Amino acid sequence: MKTLSIGKPKNKEKTETIKQTQNTIKAEKGKVVDLNFKVEPEFKRDFKIYAANHDMSQKQVLEIAFKLLKESTI
Repeated sequence: MKTLSIGKPKNKEKTETIKQTQNTIKAEKGKVVDLNFKVEPEFKRDFKIYAANHDMSQKQVLEIAFKLLKESTI
């Protein structure tokens, strides 16, 4: 019977330290980083259609919407 060597197990503590460090480091000014979250399929469709109909990127739509939200009195 053959045994399969898949390498030694990862050190969970080390992996968590790396993740924490990467998430707490401030990005360089002007650098683009990922922003990921889940939304309902209908919202995603409406959002993409709005951006396309207005010749805007989804990033532009999100940035403008967030800017207006911050400026509102909510």
